[in-house]
Amino acid sequence: MIAWHPADADRVADPGVALPLLQRAIAAAPASAPLRAQLDNFLLDRFDFDRAAAAFEVALRLDPAARDVRIRLARCWARLGRPAEVLALIADAGPAPSAHLQFQQGMAALALGQGEAAELAFREALDQEPGHRGACFELGRMLRGQGRVDDLRALCADLAGKGVRHAQLLLDWGRAAALSGDTALARRLLFDPRGIGQTTLPVPAGFDSLAAFNAAVAADLLTNAHAITDVPADELAMRGAARVEHLMNGARPALIRTLLGAIQAAIDRHVAVLVDTAPPGPPDPWLEGRPAEARLHAWGLIQQSGDYEDWHTHRGGWLSGVYYVQIPELFSAEGAGAGCIEFGPPPSLDPALAPAGPYRVAPREGMLLFTPSHYHHRTIPFVSDRRRISFAFDVCPV
Repeated sequence: MIAWHPADADRVADPGVALPLLQRAIAAAPASAPLRAQLDNFLLDRFDFDRAAAAFEVALRLDPAARDVRIRLARCWARLGRPAEVLALIADAGPAPSAHLQFQQGMAALALGQGEAAELAFREALDQEPGHRGACFELGRMLRGQGRVDDLRALCADLAGKGVRHAQLLLDWGRAAALSGDTALARRLLFDPRGIGQTTLPVPAGFDSLAAFNAAVAADLLTNAHAITDVPADELAMRGAARVEHLMNGARPALIRTLLGAIQAAIDRHVAVLVDTAPPGPPDPWLEGRPAEARLHAWGLIQQSGDYEDWHTHRGGWLSGVYYVQIPELFSAEGAGAGCIEFGPPPSLDPALAPAGPYRVAPREGMLLFTPSHYHHRTIPFVSDRRRISFAFDVCPV
């Protein structure tokens, strides 16, 4: 079983209240680094890169040794198209920048067309921290784009030899296998329908039915003031919809804890079955990477007619999943599969890597669905006057 760490449970004021309060507090204590850190993180959580950058700049002047502030400021400047300033910021950090700063250095060099410098920075980040997902992703993308399949396979073998088993490595490993003609390994790594699990959540204590529980969860998500609708397309896969991250800030945080606990128990049962029924032969690299300790990172997703999620993976997780809270009637995997979730290998690769026909699941209320975090998936747009409300999560190793 996984030893579960508590899920994030910060109580944060509603956005319309928190920002003015923080601004007033900082006006009263302009040299307070903790207050400025709260403001910075609040703005960054809402993808407000302009104002977050301005706040981080002040925070760094107050404490030039604050490495976390420098990393976050580098991210903001990169998002705002200021790569030369990112490089200067990192050079000013001293002779031994962290893996996170090396990664930002690589991103800035890439934006300036300095491919060799970018590759060197990403490799140095991985030398310091072999499990750095961002550096793995960007270096893998560079090698694929340059047709350096052998180098990509060597990178994956090196990281795997160091014990790395995160979602980004498994995805790149599978891509390298596919591009080099190792179809059997590619199928094994990138998508196997047997890796998709589903169950129905038991009725939680205190509720007469699952329908009553789902109605309570839906109401809590719909009234949570922290829903975000405007997000960068390359940050999140949602196209339309609203995403609720601060789940404990709804009206009933105990309700959310009940749902998280039920999901954790279901994950433990699912993983136990996977371990007990693992086929003989070479070990499954994904199952090898199951964490001894983890926490759930969860969020709500509220979709209206026409909203969907584009093809994506969950790089920060090991196992990912979704619990369906409210589903419009007549969702079906037949035909165009409106409203369904679809799984498969990366769309850029040969469709022959997938099983015959699209692998779709038609959601229903109360269904709990599991998938390895590196499996590509998307949701298909639907037409309805009723919302599609779901509760997604990643099992994040600790």
